[in-house]
Amino acid sequence: MLKLRKTYKNTPKGRSELPSKQGEYHLKNRKGEVIYTGKTKNISRKIKEHHYDKSKDFAYITIISKKSQQEVKRLKTNT
Repeated sequence: MLKLRKTYKNTPKGRSELPSKQGEYHLKNRKGEVIYTGKTKNISRKIKEHHYDKSKDFAYITIISKKSQQEVKRLKTNT
């Protein structure tokens, strides 16, 4: 299994691009330091909850996806 990471900005546009799938995520401050790590069944919905919780001031969201090597090869050949 490989862990793939994709980072989004904590902006309306960035939050609208978040997947609605389950997974692991990291909230990062402006320096790129991880300030919170979580797992959820719906990433998009959970990040919206964090956005309205003013105690967590984050600038970036990193989504961690676990993919098999076969899935990665398939994705690379289809792009």
